[in-house]
Amino acid sequence: MPDTAELDGIRTLDEFVLHLRALKTRTGNPSITEITRRVHRDWRREGRPRSELPARSTVGNCFQTGRRRPNPDLLLAVVRALTGDDRAVVAAWSRALHHALGEAAAGPGVRVTDRLAPPPDGPLVHTAVVAEALRLADLPGSGRTVVLEGPAGTGKTTLAHALARRLAAARRADGPVLVVDLHGTHPQAPPASPFTVLGHLLGALGVPPARVPSSTDGRSVLLRRLLAGSGTVLLLDDAYDAAQVRPLLPGPRAGHTLVTTRRLPAAWPELGGRVRVPPCDPADSLRVLRGVAGAARIDTDPRAARLIAEAVGHLPQALALVAHHVAAHPDWPLADYHEHVVASLVLRGGMGRSFAASERSVSPEARRLLRLLTLQPAAHAAHADVTAAARLAGTGPARARALLAELVAAALVEEVGPGLYALGRMVHAYARARLRLDEPVSRVQEALARLHRPPARSAQTVGN
Repeated sequence: MPDTAELDGIRTLDEFVLHLRALKTRTGNPSITEITRRVHRDWRREGRPRSELPARSTVGNCFQTGRRRPNPDLLLAVVRALTGDDRAVVAAWSRALHHALGEAAAGPGVRVTDRLAPPPDGPLVHTAVVAEALRLADLPGSGRTVVLEGPAGTGKTTLAHALARRLAAARRADGPVLVVDLHGTHPQAPPASPFTVLGHLLGALGVPPARVPSSTDGRSVLLRRLLAGSGTVLLLDDAYDAAQVRPLLPGPRAGHTLVTTRRLPAAWPELGGRVRVPPCDPADSLRVLRGVAGAARIDTDPRAARLIAEAVGHLPQALALVAHHVAAHPDWPLADYHEHVVASLVLRGGMGRSFAASERSVSPEARRLLRLLTLQPAAHAAHADVTAAARLAGTGPARARALLAELVAAALVEEVGPGLYALGRMVHAYARARLRLDEPVSRVQEALARLHRPPARSAQTVGN
């Protein structure tokens, strides 16, 4: 059976057509006239009337890119004509076609741009992170690649654009700056496939569709060849995992590559230097508030400003959201920005969608545990150990560790010590809000009863 693995990377109609051209070549490159004859033969066998049989020019159009209204039946008929009606192969092509049609009809596609985002409102924080990233960018063995990793809201994308500006200004060659959103945690789109991203990168570099290779490896090789010695700065934003990123790396001869991610695990040295992007320190948090809302507004009540920063867990994105509200409501005293008001502003301002997107990568059982972790007493609300997690979930310690590991990998929970896990303030607020919507009151009460049972009885309940 012909290899159909590459079909999994198809996201657009043009990519489907490019694969169809490659299939035509692999199957002996029959003429359009011959393919038309085979389609007519197959459709007559199906009992279709003569009026439905396509003209030769219509069949030829199946191999043209840029079409807006393709005929799915005819495209699959061409596949059958080329493959001899191999049902497994046709089924794989059918899935790829419907995926491409669905993406064309709805949802954001992959987009490559040569423009960096403008500098953010307020000051650039994380100066130590910037300095470390610049140092790692040119270390021998790094591949001139730097990975910025951290949870939602820490400002990874803003930092990456700032770094890209500095690297572009300091380079000797005048290659392009290319920015790609990889949709690693996009709320409405699956992670972009390397095959698709490479096709868009090659298109941005001026490669005609007919010259774009039909395999991921072929596209990677061509990208490296085109970018060698160019001084290109490539920014891969919101990566899902190393398998997605690895084929996109243009190599150290090309220039610099910056990657942002919430999910990359600890040990992938071939991806280059890694820098953890944490929340702000308290001083930087106040700088963000002042930079967006104005120093005069924030300095009227320094204590309230510090409480706002603490309420959002010192996340730059959350600080900016609250500061914009402060600036737009000069009649609001800072002291009125209580914790629940701040949480509502931040979650409704976009971070709720960010956390929901992060949750897509974990199991329903792990999502449920995240919500239940917020049931701990206030004195321990920010931290949880394996025992408490097991009691809340109604499972054993081994299963609880596995669920917590899922949440750590999704940057929803942080492991702060052996068997000890922490929820950020905004993640806690999000999970608490979802608990009220997603978990029946009776199950919440059962989880609380398990949490507060004496250890001996709890152990009997949860088992191994």
